[in-house]
Amino acid sequence: MQRTPLDTHLPASPAQHGIWITERTGMAGAAYRMPLVITFEGGLDVAAMRGACEAVLARHPVLGAVPAEVDGELRLVPAEVPPSVVLDDLSGDREAVRGHIERSFDLARGPLAGFAVITLSPVRHQVVFTAHHLVFDGVSKDVLVRDLAACYRERVTGTPAGLPELAYSYGEHVEREREEVAAILDEATAFWRQRWTDPPRPILPGPARAMRAAEPGQVIEVVLDDIARAATSLGVTGFEFLLACLHALLRRYGNEQVVVAVDVSTRTPASRDQVGLFVNELPLVTRPAPDMPFAEFVQDVRDELRRMYRFRRVPLTQAVGGISPRAALAPISLSYRERDPDPVFPELDVTVDWTVFSGAARNTLHIQAVDSSEGLALGFQFSPDAVAARTVEALAGHFRTLVDGVTSDAGLRLADLPVLTPDERRALDGWNATDRPVPAVTVTQLFEERARTTPDAVAVVCGEREVTYAELDAAADRLAGLLRERGTGPGALVAVHIERSPEMVAAVLAVLKAGGAYLPLDPGYPEERLAFVLQDARVALVLGRERFPDPPCVTGVPDLPWGAVPVLGLGDLASWPGAAVRLAPPAPGDLAYVIYTSGSTGRPKGVEVEHHSLTNLLLAMRDELGAGDGDVWLGLTTLAFDISALELLLPLITGGRVVVVPEASTRDGAALRRLIGERSVSHVQATPSSWRLLLDAGLDEPGLVALTGGEPLPLPLARELRARVGRLVNVYGPTETTVWSAIAEITEEPDEVTIGVPLANTRIHILDERLVPVPAGVPGEICVGGAGVARGYLDRPELTAERFLADPYGPPGSRLYRTGDLGRRRPDGLIEFLGRADGQVKIRGHRVELGEIEARLLTHPHVAEAAVVLRPEDQRLVAYVVPKSEPGVPLETASVREHLARALPGVMVPGVYVHLDRLPLTPARKLDRAALPDPPSRAEEASPPPAETDPLVAEVTRIWEEVLRIDGIRPDEDLFDLGGHSLTVTQIAGRIRKHLGVDVELDVFFDTPTIDGVVEAIRLLRAEAT
Repeated sequence: MQRTPLDTHLPASPAQHGIWITERTGMAGAAYRMPLVITFEGGLDVAAMRGACEAVLARHPVLGAVPAEVDGELRLVPAEVPPSVVLDDLSGDREAVRGHIERSFDLARGPLAGFAVITLSPVRHQVVFTAHHLVFDGVSKDVLVRDLAACYRERVTGTPAGLPELAYSYGEHVEREREEVAAILDEATAFWRQRWTDPPRPILPGPARAMRAAEPGQVIEVVLDDIARAATSLGVTGFEFLLACLHALLRRYGNEQVVVAVDVSTRTPASRDQVGLFVNELPLVTRPAPDMPFAEFVQDVRDELRRMYRFRRVPLTQAVGGISPRAALAPISLSYRERDPDPVFPELDVTVDWTVFSGAARNTLHIQAVDSSEGLALGFQFSPDAVAARTVEALAGHFRTLVDGVTSDAGLRLADLPVLTPDERRALDGWNATDRPVPAVTVTQLFEERARTTPDAVAVVCGEREVTYAELDAAADRLAGLLRERGTGPGALVAVHIERSPEMVAAVLAVLKAGGAYLPLDPGYPEERLAFVLQDARVALVLGRERFPDPPCVTGVPDLPWGAVPVLGLGDLASWPGAAVRLAPPAPGDLAYVIYTSGSTGRPKGVEVEHHSLTNLLLAMRDELGAGDGDVWLGLTTLAFDISALELLLPLITGGRVVVVPEASTRDGAALRRLIGERSVSHVQATPSSWRLLLDAGLDEPGLVALTGGEPLPLPLARELRARVGRLVNVYGPTETTVWSAIAEITEEPDEVTIGVPLANTRIHILDERLVPVPAGVPGEICVGGAGVARGYLDRPELTAERFLADPYGPPGSRLYRTGDLGRRRPDGLIEFLGRADGQVKIRGHRVELGEIEARLLTHPHVAEAAVVLRPEDQRLVAYVVPKSEPGVPLETASVREHLARALPGVMVPGVYVHLDRLPLTPARKLDRAALPDPPSRAEEASPPPAETDPLVAEVTRIWEEVLRIDGIRPDEDLFDLGGHSLTVTQIAGRIRKHLGVDVELDVFFDTPTIDGVVEAIRLLRAEAT
């Protein structure tokens, strides 16, 4: 057998250099461990096997090499500790085999490979081979097993091994490869600069990280025959077919840009019989069009892969300056190889485990495809600290479903490719099985029934005033009669412009009793806004704040913004004239109210809600909360905010009472806290911003039922609030689906916040841009169907048709509302709210969800409130933070920035931080982003240049400028923004070692890639040395 000695200074290939950099920066761990397990049943000749293993190590001397820097260049040199063959008897302790599989490597001393011949019983043995990826690749497994079988046969039968002579040494291969890289580097650079952007975090079907301990590793089987036939019919290879399927699946998850790293072979015919590293990991970048048929898309993937193949020997970090190893490591990778049949070992039954998991994955998810005569095995390997096991399991199921769909019909558009498994479809149907019987009554009938049952019970409290059910019902009947005389009937809009008082509640009931629909006008709103609403809604009558003239009549009030619109002035409800006549109730399909919400164009729009929707809401919430006649609700919300309908009307149909908060107290946390205690309030509904106000005022009510909605509930606030109240309920719903559509009970010490499950007679779907259901775990648009869907937008048929659609998943005639909100359904059916679809922004090509940054800010121990905006004029993310009021604990911007950087990609870390005493709020108590102050200008942020140059800074700067060939580098500039990459890092580190006598670890350059950061590291090293 030919024995090729290891050159003393074997050159390292570009791919080996990239792996070495990754190892030096601590990013690899066990990810580059490549194990292989061969199981033998029968009488193995252990001595012969040991000799065969030693012969294989001798044939491939690269297995005895380690990387080392020689004269500033990375070389492979003989290991101080050479590879060996270990004999081990593990009879009765088969779990110990894992220790051989998960062996660690010493890159400085070696060895980077080795065999273990393990006896499990007299007739069962295993050979475990483990090597570092620096000296081994996937195809090398086939070569090694073939060589091992030949060498074993030679020893037990005397038959010559007959192995082919190696054409040239591994070192010669590397030299030729380096020459080829140098020849095409400029062309490769041009190629990648047209395609490459830092890969965004991919959208996957589940949480981004494991929520609990996970078993790392999953293997599924896919039928080879169908894939082979489909690939052949499309004129592509099996690998190209699988790669296109993976890109198509990731597109179905909502990834507009898909990046999948692929292992590209750099072998030549002359190196096919060698063991070593003959692959380069390169990213295939696509932007799949949903309308494209898969049969066309797979051709595009094939063509792009073949174009990329020309530059297969050039590492991405070398071709494109400014890419760090962290950025170049795509989150998802796919490798594919065709495996020869298992080799023959005389008188032994042999099983080779080609896809044994190493214990770690270098990517978030690596899919290893091994194609053989037995089938196509897909091994899904993942990092459990980066992605949950259930996420990978879901992806594996979706991948199989999609492959089955493509093999059946390759003409399907990408948007129509099947993804959901049969079990998932059944689960989706089950989660929306919310049908409940609802009586054909309206809120006025429910209220009147309660007034007949408990006429003397207190219904409304405001200040010192108390109004009974009988008094409230009679006043509403009198006003309803007057309104009916004035022409109010079904479809008529009556505006309510009354301060917070019992009269406001009675006016709402009166309008409904008269058959009309109330349109709330907040007295605190700007006059221009009120004038627009009155004109747009064509209101014929306004119930105002002025007293009735005597005798009662309709007048124009010149000092109000609507000019000549008639206003019916109301005084104390006890003095309302007329007889209390009971009118016929409105029909369930009649309009109940119209509430105006802000529009994206700046023009408010009126949402029309019918009686049956309002009734369904009240009865559903009654059942969810167990509401009854002992409840006392706080009437905190402005009438112009739709959630006021719940807190005003639910207690009135269940026999409870509502405590209307005077306007002066609505923004006074201390006053609200006192009112809750003095009036024994049992239920409070408020936005998270209002709850923050109450908590800051010292709220602590163990018996209180707290409802929170209207904006996302941050987890820290949920934990704090849950500890101060008896029950915490998170509710979700847009105005267009009648206040609330989903409800979630927040447990004690919650780990996460969801919006829960649909209310009764409500269907919630998470859909993609084509209104196709996405799998659990995949973000999509929250679309709501069922009884709560509003009639539409008042006099806006085009907008109504755009947002209110025929429900393809509901009964005939039902409708679906597109909320524009992003959500994700968990495997247990609970829904997570992810923010507004228009809350996504793009920064340097990256899609960024501002809500994710805000959520991370709120986990900082000294941040009470936070908001993030993107300033489009200079593409800057600006974070607005409100520090917690903790004496002696200042909030430092550097601490906040570091807190974000630990969890978010650099593109999601704001560059500017503005400290505020409180975030501005709208009248509805939601964050008013338009009122956030402008951040300081760049000139204000810039720090003055130093008065004198530090000698150490000057020397490090000189080294950077020489290596990067750039003059005038500032100490705070990022190495990778200047075009640096892994090769320049080693060059800079080598020159610092040579000129300054300090060995700076390479991870310093990636953790703090500035001259200031490196200088600080040098000073620390010098201080430690002394």
